[in-house]
Amino acid sequence: MNTIQIPVSEYQRLQEELELLKNSEFLQNVNKLIDFLYQDKYGLYMGDYTEDLTESAIGEAWENEPSGWDNI
Repeated sequence: MNTIQIPVSEYQRLQEELELLKNSEFLQNVNKLIDFLYQDKYGLYMGDYTEDLTESAIGEAWENEPSGWDNI
């Protein structure tokens, strides 16, 4: 058996970190905070809403002029 020795203070810090990572409510709050900060910085974040991008892509596809590939 291999044994790793670390100081007690580091062991306690690792235990505390593990407890934070197990707390899903905390992680959800951190994710929300990151979303808010990103939105404040760039003003571009749309979350999961992508319907306007789909509509734009379809609209551009109809406006393109015919190419040689259309006759294949």
